[in-house]
Amino acid sequence: MTSPTSRRDARRRRAAPSRVGFFVGQAIAVDLILAVGAVAAWPIYRSAAFVIAVCVGITAGHIVAAAGVRWRWSGWWVALAALGAYLVVGVPVAAPGSLMSPDAAVRALVSVATAPVTGWKDLLTLELPLGSYQATLAPAFLLVLACAAAALSIAWRSTRWWMPAIAVALVPTAFGVVFGARSLAPPLRLGPVSLQPETLVGALAIATALVAVIWRTAHDRRRALATAAAATGVVRGGRSRGTVARTATAAGMVVVATAAAAAWGPWALAGQPRDVARSVVDPVLELERAPSPLAAYRASFTDERYDEVLFTVSAPAGIDRVRLSTLPFYDGRTVRAIDPDSGPTDPTTAFTRVPSSLTDGDANAAVVTVRMGAGAGIWVPTVGALRAVSFEGARAADLSDGFFHNAATGAAIELADGGLREEDTYELATLPEGTTESVSSLTPARSGPSLPAEVVPASLSEWIEKQEAGSGGAALETLLDRLRSRGYLSHALQLTAGETPAWLRELGGDGFQSSRAGHSADRIGALFTQLLDREADAPGGTDTDLVAAVGDDEQFAVAGMLIADQLGFDSRVVVGARLASDEDLPVCDEGACRGGDLAAWIEVQDAAGRWVPVDVTPQHESFPSPDLEQRRDPENPTDVRRDEAEPVLPAGASPADGDRPTEDAADQEADLTALWTAVRAGGISLLAVIVLVGPLVTILAVKALRRRGRRRRDSVAERFTGGWEEYVDTAVDHGYPAPVHLTRQELARLFAGEDGAGAGAGTEETGTEGAGTRLATWADRSVFDVTPPTAAENEEFWRIVAAERARFAAEKGAWARFRARLSLRSLLPRRRARRR
Repeated sequence: MTSPTSRRDARRRRAAPSRVGFFVGQAIAVDLILAVGAVAAWPIYRSAAFVIAVCVGITAGHIVAAAGVRWRWSGWWVALAALGAYLVVGVPVAAPGSLMSPDAAVRALVSVATAPVTGWKDLLTLELPLGSYQATLAPAFLLVLACAAAALSIAWRSTRWWMPAIAVALVPTAFGVVFGARSLAPPLRLGPVSLQPETLVGALAIATALVAVIWRTAHDRRRALATAAAATGVVRGGRSRGTVARTATAAGMVVVATAAAAAWGPWALAGQPRDVARSVVDPVLELERAPSPLAAYRASFTDERYDEVLFTVSAPAGIDRVRLSTLPFYDGRTVRAIDPDSGPTDPTTAFTRVPSSLTDGDANAAVVTVRMGAGAGIWVPTVGALRAVSFEGARAADLSDGFFHNAATGAAIELADGGLREEDTYELATLPEGTTESVSSLTPARSGPSLPAEVVPASLSEWIEKQEAGSGGAALETLLDRLRSRGYLSHALQLTAGETPAWLRELGGDGFQSSRAGHSADRIGALFTQLLDREADAPGGTDTDLVAAVGDDEQFAVAGMLIADQLGFDSRVVVGARLASDEDLPVCDEGACRGGDLAAWIEVQDAAGRWVPVDVTPQHESFPSPDLEQRRDPENPTDVRRDEAEPVLPAGASPADGDRPTEDAADQEADLTALWTAVRAGGISLLAVIVLVGPLVTILAVKALRRRGRRRRDSVAERFTGGWEEYVDTAVDHGYPAPVHLTRQELARLFAGEDGAGAGAGTEETGTEGAGTRLATWADRSVFDVTPPTAAENEEFWRIVAAERARFAAEKGAWARFRARLSLRSLLPRRRARRR
């Protein structure tokens, strides 16, 4: 039969929470919050490799935190252990595709090591989802590992200040929001209720954090009750109704908040942009400095570049166009790839880095191989709707890093070392654009133009009105046909005497008409003025009689774009090459695209969102009517001194309107690419060194400045007090305890060496008195004695402090001395013991 005392002891043991149960329960509570963070970050990666990285990161964080508790590591050493675990495990976990070769493994190690400094760039400039592309998993893996180690270390060690562990565990959830997509995910339908996934993740984060708080509070309460029962013998049984009520109230608040957010959130956020870091960080692009590819279009028709192979395309049947650039915006001077008002951060026109694949794969994707020749600057030849890109050769990794793509326009650029070089090769997985539809079948999405009136020449509007073509797709087709048939193809302003350029020989060389370059509003206005003047001279004439507009694809593409806009169609200019054509237009012979094969056309979008390519190249069979030529102003001979003559541009003229190739001006600029690359690499390396070494140097500097300040205090008595503080802090950093209730004499005996004397013992004044005891005596005298200490005594006091600091270091090994120098124990005010 058990006694009442035995039964009370048994109840006490049951009431007291076990140590193992505390560690396990606290770990589960933190893991629940981290799991919600992984769910929040899932849309960034959408890969099984991400799940593995999260699981390994949480496991490694548990191991580091448990080791820190077991061996009583300081916070600094826990951080170093977490960093070491990250570097050791990071390559196989965060860069799983890097183990195929030693070179790839070395590059992955460098990427993983620099991810804490530069990893955000990949997360913000790559198109989502990232999958397991290169080392993009490294930031997420590091964050999960660090948060798990930090949260568990705080929660397991602290008895009072454990709440920061909850905040640390919520950081991965914030990471998923900040680095997530610009747009909200599609809502989830739960019966009649539509729930936004982001709302659900937020509610889960709050719920799991609340569960962790309730569990820890209940555990601390049970432990306090067990301690009180052990001290008083009074055991309080059962759970109080107040605790149950508080728990039910908290759970009810979460349920009500979630229901309200689910009902109100979709309505309040409908049509609103999602402001995340990706929305305000633009990739480092060269688009602002690169000339418009349409402005440099005519330079490809010089004899030097006309027969030069720019690139070679191997594509299956059905693919008849190669895109170099897409230019949707016009400001009256030039067409651009990015909106001049919103800039390169506009999500509809921003160029972003892409992982190895933009989608999970498409069975209908065609494989196109491109081998570069002379190239086209930073612009990358693409075909159709891009699904994946794969570079080959020694520069494959660099080219993959420098590849940027615009999903809205289909254009791509390459920024690695100035673009693609000769013999660079890559494969595109792409969806062909499909069968070209008739322009007459298109329906405009707008009832009027979208371009401001000041960028549209008045002569263009007048010409459209005089054609009386009607509206819609039929009117667009009629106007573009008349524009092409009444135009005449010319690629030059003037010819060299006695020479016929290659482009004119290929056209037949029957006749030449002067054509000014450029596509400003003034140049396009002059084009339509020629048409209007000719119509006035030959009213009712046929298209052959009305040939008057002289130019090439540069002018006619912009003219076609403006005509489509006036009729309510969204349109854009495309610079590229044709692989096949039903008309008598230049095509790439056997896929080899020369400079003379470059072309510009427009793409028109109808109300259904389909983009239809439309050729606008003018004809070259019918020569402009001589009657119009006879109306030219007479040429009066003028004596010009060539050594004094200077070309003068007319007021308001666009620099693109001249006949000088744009690359001539670019050649005059100093090539700073190598310098910029070196500066950037050096800056990144310096930043990495600062991040890794900076905290160490900061701790050493803080301690040195603290010691210097103590030794240079205003009064001698305060310097004695500062010396004693330095003595105690040094002992604390070397692992000695410093209870606040001990006197200076007791602390001195606690800090004494094995001989009980310490450094500096055995002087003539003190005999066998220990150095620490002598410091304690002088420190007490400096505070309580009527006669203040002298400067000579102060110097002797600090000499003994220095000797004691050396003794503390000599008692330890090299590694322990290093740890003591970097210890944070003496910098924490709540751990320092100072007595006066």
